[in-house]
Amino acid sequence: MSVKSELLEKIKEANKVEKIKSIVVASQGGKTAIKIAEELGKEANVIAISEFSYNESIKKDMKKLKITSIENANLPIQDLREMRETLLMFNSGIKAAIEVASIAANNRRVEGKFVAVSGSGNGLDTALIINTVHPEKEAISEPLKQLSVEKILSSPLI
Repeated sequence: MSVKSELLEKIKEANKVEKIKSIVVASQGGKTAIKIAEELGKEANVIAISEFSYNESIKKDMKKLKITSIENANLPIQDLREMRETLLMFNSGIKAAIEVASIAANNRRVEGKFVAVSGSGNGLDTALIINTVHPEKEAISEPLKQLSVEKILSSPLI
């Protein structure tokens, strides 16, 4: 999956303006997470999430770039039909970004504001600013729904 330059620019801007350091990437094979880490350098803490395992070569490259990875991740939204279908009304990139955000939060890899990045079939094209602190957290019983989408940085929808 390719990484669009305008997406990278929006992530860099979020790093500067919003003081966001963690970037959670839906990266099945690991190459897109590596590309983002190379582009952002030490500016960001990149977390790669995949429902599969990364090969040894990719793992070595990730280690050199200090990318944290979560492999063989259980996709929590995939099994929640109503939530999955509702998010797919936007597009698969929005669904995947929220899903990897949830995985990172549940694995305590992120706290506060971070960027979740994914794609909808044409390369990485979706980036959301997500916060682990939902303003109405006390009223939400399911931990998966306690994330707050604060801003859409990039999406085919906008």
